[in-house]
Amino acid sequence: MNDITLQELAQATEDEALRAWWEKLDMPVDFTLNEFLVKTLEAASIAAAQKNESLSPGEKILGYPPAANGAIARTGSNQLFFPRTSTVVSRVVVNLDLATPTVG
Repeated sequence: MNDITLQELAQATEDEALRAWWEKLDMPVDFTLNEFLVKTLEAASIAAAQKNESLSPGEKILGYPPAANGAIARTGSNQLFFPRTSTVVSRVVVNLDLATPTVG
């Protein structure tokens, strides 16, 4: 499967502390970086929704919306799949040194 590697992601990360964290991460062998990110963003969306149940309007975390799924299709080998777009919505200072999820 064609995907960037964890090492390529680390090399492209300008923040030294974050790069060092990526370099130490030991992802399961059978995971692609894409699968790791999709599952991580799904978990963030679920965790935010659960936390939002106890937050007042104006304080709710909006930075991890549910993913948008496309139509189900079938591969030539008869495997079902769908395209999925996961997003993070943030307030970011222009040099990327601080990012916080949007709230509302």
